[in-house]
Order: sequence, then structure tokens, then C-alpha cells
Amino acid sequence: MKDKVKGLVIGVLIGSLLTGATAFAGTNTKISVVMENVKMMFNGVHKSTTQSIVYNGNLYIPAKTAAQTMGESFTYDGKSKTASFGAKAGTFKYLEEVSYARIDGIVDRVYFKNWENPKGLKFTVANQKYLHGVGTILDIPWGGSSDDKVSIDYNLNGAYKKLTGYIGIDDYTRNSINSGSLIVKGDGVEIFRKDDMKGGDMPENISIDVTGILKLQVFFEASLNNGEQINIVLGEAKLIK
Repeated sequence: MKDKVKGLVIGVLIGSLLTGATAFAGTNTKISVVMENVKMMFNGVHKSTTQSIVYNGNLYIPAKTAAQTMGESFTYDGKSKTASFGAKAGTFKYLEEVSYARIDGIVDRVYFKNWENPKGLKFTVANQKYLHGVGTILDIPWGGSSDDKVSIDYNLNGAYKKLTGYIGIDDYTRNSINSGSLIVKGDGVEIFRKDDMKGGDMPENISIDVTGILKLQVFFEASLNNGEQINIVLGEAKLIK
């Protein structure tokens, strides 16, 4: 095989590598790439060798091969343009996409999808960034005596089976002496609780059964109320049907 081929690579390659001679980008610009045999290592173990593409200093390998090397399944939905590694979740909505019924506490301390200052700043827990989720800012020095807790209510009307996500303290307040709690109630009954979350802790993966629940309440609470800011994150939060 020639060591030079012409092709278009967008993101990860799905399925087979490009082996044709010529392809064009949306601007009809030709690009040149290099084909190389690359050893696929996982935890120091050689799993396979596959032909891959090098373009502009970046290595592109077949997504399916990468997933299999790590012992994961892989599927690609061309209609929704979604690549899935590992088990696919059922039909879901991101929590930020579900209209909430009410917020108790200081409303403008609740953020959906990302922080607002600076605009678009991602939720980040132990260097793990989340493109979706809910974040709250509690107990800021000038916040007053009622800024140590906030809750969000959702009218689920029994339409979902699970609430999943990752919880932790945003890296912005990783050095706070404060600690945080996340409590979830379904129809007034506590169904999940995590206390003593501290900055620097790894995010915790949660999966909460919400089958049949009509009203879901998510509580974010700081253990102190003395001006020791703490930002609590529920990252990649999904309601799964």
C-alpha cells in the first residue's frame, strides 16, 4: 500500500479506514495523510496492530478498534451522528433540558450546562470536565445567611426510570474548607444522599432509581454557612426513560 493517501478525516474514523485515492472537504480542498501501522496498547499490554492515519500531527484510529482494545463495545448511529462506547443508555434527556417546576433558595446561584462567569466555563471536578449538568454556588462571602442551600423540583410524572450522573465539588473551590451534600427525594421520600463532599475528591458516579416518581427534588447543601464558598456539581446528569 502506498504510504501516502489522500482522504478526508473528520473526528474519529467510523468502521474501516479510508483507502481510496482522493476525497474532498467541504471547501473542495485536497489533503494528504500518512498511513501507519500502529500498536494498540492498553495498560501496557499489546492488544492489536492496526493501520491508522496521521494528519497534521494527529493520530486517527478506527473508533471500533480503539473501543475493542479497551474491552468496550462500539456503535455508531449515522442518523443522530452519535458514537457510543460501552453500553448504550436508553432514551434520555439531559437534566438541564427538562423544565424545572421551581427552585427554592437563591435562583441565580443555580447554573445549567455550564457556569456563566466567564461565559461557557465548564463544570470541572478533579480535572474532569462535563459538557452537561447542573451546578450551584453556595455560601459565598457576600451571600447572606440563606445561601447555604438550594433545591430544584422537577415534575417527572412517572416518565423516567433512572437519574444518572457524576457528583463532586468544582475545581474552582477545590481548596474550600467547606463540604457539600447532594440529596435526592422522590415524592417527598429521600432516595439518595451523599454528604461530606470535599474539593479535590474524585467525582462519584450515581445511578438512582426514579421509576414511578411524580415529583423529583434535588437538594444542594453546604455544611457551613460562614462565607466559605463551595460549588457543587451534578455533571452529565441524565434522566433515562
